Amino acid sequence: MLNVLIVDDEKIERMAMRKFMTEWLPDCHIAGEAANGKKAVELARSKPIDLVLMDIQMPGMDGLTAIKQIKASCPHTKFIMLTAYDTFDYAKQAMQEGVKQYLVKPADKDETITAIRSVAAEIQQEVSLRQTEKVNQQSKWLEAHVLNGQSYSSTAFERLFQDFQAGLVIAVQRTGGDQLLNHLQESALFQAVPIKVSGELFTCLIYSRQSPGHLKANVLQAIRAAMTSERHSPVIVGMGHPVSNPLQLQKSAAEAKLSYYQRKKDDGAVRYGFYYTDRQSYVLINLPELADDMMLALEEGRRDDAIAYYDAFQLEGATISHVKELLILLKSRLRADVPILAITTETECRQCCEHLFDLYEARTQTVNDIERAKRYIQTHFCEHITLEQTAAYVDLSPTYFTKRFKDETGLTFKEYVTTCRMDKMKKLLKESSLSLKEITYQAGYTDPNYVSRVFKKMVGCSPKEYRKQVVKK
Repeated sequence: MLNVLIVDDEKIERMAMRKFMTEWLPDCHIAGEAANGKKAVELARSKPIDLVLMDIQMPGMDGLTAIKQIKASCPHTKFIMLTAYDTFDYAKQAMQEGVKQYLVKPADKDETITAIRSVAAEIQQEVSLRQTEKVNQQSKWLEAHVLNGQSYSSTAFERLFQDFQAGLVIAVQRTGGDQLLNHLQESALFQAVPIKVSGELFTCLIYSRQSPGHLKANVLQAIRAAMTSERHSPVIVGMGHPVSNPLQLQKSAAEAKLSYYQRKKDDGAVRYGFYYTDRQSYVLINLPELADDMMLALEEGRRDDAIAYYDAFQLEGATISHVKELLILLKSRLRADVPILAITTETECRQCCEHLFDLYEARTQTVNDIERAKRYIQTHFCEHITLEQTAAYVDLSPTYFTKRFKDETGLTFKEYVTTCRMDKMKKLLKESSLSLKEITYQAGYTDPNYVSRVFKKMVGCSPKEYRKQVVKK
């Protein structure tokens, strides 16, 4: 529904326009009327207005002045000028202010309908782009802070999730899960933001202004409806418990993964539900079985899933002693000489697990040193990444790593990082409406002017020119 404000100093004109729109444009909602520019500015600032039908000549503040003031506080509002003065000067000034249509009174019915529908379509497209951009920002933030454990504050969270009163995380079987996600995103009762797709499952945050109890009931009902519908393939869904404190979403995410693996372990007899704690988790009882599951994931090239098993096990509350037992089992299966008994912290446990996985991949030649380095760069190029830390990640000296990397990739370390960043910029220029400054930051740079020079040197045109070229295609 399009919220429209009618501005005209003649009451009869306002009444006629209201009647006309009610009859011919039922998708428009008349949100208010104003007899002068000053009143129009006050109304536009007090309620959401999508479109203003603005007369030019009015006593006091005229239409063009009112447009300037409304745009200053409501940048997304669009305008159609209505005037009895068919002069080039008025039209020119209106276009300079970003006015989309200029109608001379008395305007033709079809012309008026076409003008309003044209602007309405543009508004809808912009709303859709802004929503997509917002979801992308939310998804990236959630991946970093909720899934990957980076610390955050309630204030930082609330900047992106203003409608949050309660939320929970679900983990969904990737195969067939897209249909369920689409169903959840169509709900008017809550917001559903996909976080990450990797391995065999993807995760999603669901939140709303409801209480945790109401959100839990509504999410269960929505998933049940989707799972029993003939249009949706049955999938496994693990659900974390709802929380009202956003700082506890990491716990809900861990529960979602655990619930997913609980149901998978039970052969999917109960395909969806919340994490249950009424019995000890199988991972603590059957450590050899967990190690077998992780090794199978590695053998099938599903490293992300192997890591997910480990994270679920650790986040559940396993002690350092339990984790070291698991690592010893993995070490035994790999016949690796890795000192585990000296480990004392959770961070060291995670590093040891990653190292064991690296050893497996190197030994089976599924991923060599330089391939692992490339994967590391592709994951961290948007950060302050150095040659030294990358060489350390693959256990090579910086000098030897520099030579090997150039020999096997044909590029220096710096050239490869720059290539990754340029590829990221091209993707964002093509698929998003982000500003160059925002794209610069997401690609790992801080200076847009420097980036523009590098981009032009490597791509052959400026970022702005590149965006125009790909949009035309």
